[in-house]
Amino acid sequence: MACMSMGRNSRIVGWIRGVLERLAAGIQRTFQHSPPSFRRGAAMMVDAAIVIESFVVALLFRFDGNIELPFRFSFWPFVLASAVLFVLLLRANGVYQSILRYTGIYQGVRIASATSIATGILFLADFAIGPDGVGFMNFNPVPLSVVLMGAVLAYLQLVAVRLYPRVFYELSLREIGRRKRTAIVGTGEQGVALAGHIWRTAAMEMQIVGFVAEDSEDVGKHIEGVSVVGTVDDIEKAISENGVDQVIIATPQASREQIDRIWRTCVRAKAEVKVMPDLGELLTEGTIRLRDIQIEDLLGREPVDIDLDALSEYVNGKRVLVTGAGGSIGRELSRQISRLGPSRLVLLDRDESGLYYLNQELRREEFHDAEIMVGDVTVSERLSFIFERFRPQLVFHAAAYKHVPMMELQATEAIFNNVFGTLNVARSAGAYGAEKFINVSTDKAVHPANVMGATKRLAEMISRDLSSEYPETVFASVRFGNVLGSRGSVIPTFRQQIEAGGPVTVTHPDMIRYFMTIPEAVSLILQAGSMAERETGYATYMLEMGRPVRIMELAQNMIEIMGATDVQIKFVGLRPGEKLSEQLSEDGEKQLETSHAMVYRLTTPKEEEKLSSEAFMSLVDGMVHESKSQESEKAMKLLKNALPTYSEAALEVPENERRSL
Repeated sequence: MACMSMGRNSRIVGWIRGVLERLAAGIQRTFQHSPPSFRRGAAMMVDAAIVIESFVVALLFRFDGNIELPFRFSFWPFVLASAVLFVLLLRANGVYQSILRYTGIYQGVRIASATSIATGILFLADFAIGPDGVGFMNFNPVPLSVVLMGAVLAYLQLVAVRLYPRVFYELSLREIGRRKRTAIVGTGEQGVALAGHIWRTAAMEMQIVGFVAEDSEDVGKHIEGVSVVGTVDDIEKAISENGVDQVIIATPQASREQIDRIWRTCVRAKAEVKVMPDLGELLTEGTIRLRDIQIEDLLGREPVDIDLDALSEYVNGKRVLVTGAGGSIGRELSRQISRLGPSRLVLLDRDESGLYYLNQELRREEFHDAEIMVGDVTVSERLSFIFERFRPQLVFHAAAYKHVPMMELQATEAIFNNVFGTLNVARSAGAYGAEKFINVSTDKAVHPANVMGATKRLAEMISRDLSSEYPETVFASVRFGNVLGSRGSVIPTFRQQIEAGGPVTVTHPDMIRYFMTIPEAVSLILQAGSMAERETGYATYMLEMGRPVRIMELAQNMIEIMGATDVQIKFVGLRPGEKLSEQLSEDGEKQLETSHAMVYRLTTPKEEEKLSSEAFMSLVDGMVHESKSQESEKAMKLLKNALPTYSEAALEVPENERRSL
């Protein structure tokens, strides 16, 4: 009998559950296919019912269930008027224009605003009707405490009823289908914001199974119902125990060493790694584009801290010229300068396509004060026209040939462009009264062992020499190492080789280089430029490049990141003009600290001080003349005479280990 009764009860419960599910589904279909006006009307009716119910509960609570007779009659007109008032104010605050499943803090603020105004009006009305006011009644329609308590209850329920759809929506998204089991590294603001975005976005197809904290204090705690499953140090265990398919790094303060450790651990655990670029993207665009881990994330450099106030004061309202604006450094210089409020930004390059696309990019960023000038820095007439027309106050000279092996075979062009071009631009800057001339240099100018490096060292010396000829213009050079992602960088070359199936060609197993991303290099160029002052005279600034990177390890890391473990590395020997390692300063140069930790000021070597201005300029004019006449041997002889530190013998490997371009 007991078994029969239990079976009958279970069938009844199942029948009731089925009826309720069909009823809920029917209501949902009705609302989904109903016009917006019907849905808004239904929402208003629900809100009115909530207000009435809240005031009834408040009244019952006030009198402990035993309501005094006068209030039984005066309460109902008052509460109905209150419900209408609440609904009208909610409508006026835009509450009924929102989508329920996206209810958030702003919706709560709107409801709070409507509730506060309604409460104030009801207080005044209740007081005015009573004996202490106009005196329509010899008692208040409802006790004032009921108005306050009813308003508080109404607010809580009005917010709660709007949160339910969002909660159910996000919970349903967490359970739909086969989604990538994801762990988020970072329990700070960025990690929590990412989790919320994933829960609200079905298209991301992820299920968050846990957070990974930076320290053990947070382990075992919960964020939005999801556990903190471990720390960065034991992330492999967290991946294994929770079946994690994907790890997202959402810690903007993470060091490169931490990112490298997380990435290598995830590779061992066969978990995919993604990086959340910036919380600002979510705040401004409402979306997050996760990216794959990049080689730049692993190069051991910390983010550059820039004094934006100094840069804004330096650039804002000025007329600025950037030469070589179509190149990697020139393009980024133009981007960053455009954000600092120049009155005019003149972009000069011989690459008309590069200038066109740069101008289009600046226009997309709402910068419309760029002047596009197609031209060559070696054409004096063109430069004179540009300086005469725009009168730039700040000149950033980034135009140069930079490909080392290619310039070994094109020495006359390297000299004519890099030396004569710099002389042309620097003289024009001085002659037309520019405030500052900033020459963009390279670490290959130190103990130059190739034509490109030698010509860039001469460009530094020309800038220094002209500072005495034009004392009203501040001349400076900024020296740094390789930049990642430029057209001549090893990174794009390795990427193409890996995508083609290999091999990845490395010139020598012991070759090392300094690396810096283009944006941080340009930021520090601007920072150094802001430090150059007339009182200090000419200055060469050197950027702190961090630790050097072994090129073979760089190639190995890229192969791992791109998942091409079958690609081989092939050593092909040094190319013409290449050195195994680069330096950032000469032996005779002293590094002096500046106001920025990553920028140093260098003293001038004594051997360069011995060369008189007249003798130096005579050598420069001679080599430029010979280069223009295509007399390569004569031009190179003069180049070596002008640069005591230039020597092809500086190459550090035997001839049989070198190769041609």
